[in-house]
Amino acid sequence: MPPENFTDKPNVEARLLASLNLLDAAEACALLRIETDDPEGAMQAMAREDGVIALVQHGRTMLPLFQFDLTNSRIFDVVRAILKLRSARISNLRLCYWLTRVHVDFGCAPAQRFGHEDAAIVAAFRRYIEPVRHG
Repeated sequence: MPPENFTDKPNVEARLLASLNLLDAAEACALLRIETDDPEGAMQAMAREDGVIALVQHGRTMLPLFQFDLTNSRIFDVVRAILKLRSARISNLRLCYWLTRVHVDFGCAPAQRFGHEDAAIVAAFRRYIEPVRHG
């Protein structure tokens, strides 16, 4: 017998992942013009070095499209700056949530302003991660 409060609704992580345009590792390597026999390994290595935001979906490395400068076949510089600032308590999933939700400073999601308002995005992220101090 199922629990009384059982629901078929997807969990928060699944809903967020479904709302993002994601590339698999092979697509990301092709976009970045990286030739490799191991695209998963290449993207995971970039993620470990804080060079790219990587998520795991169904056991596969997936990369949010918003971080790619499609015109110049590269990762936006602001992505690396944000990844260097964030603490370990902020997961890539939580970071994606912050980057893709409307922000009062921009009137849109910060990710929509990549390449245009990078300094303002980094400043907003600094405020977001600042510890709350009372007293």
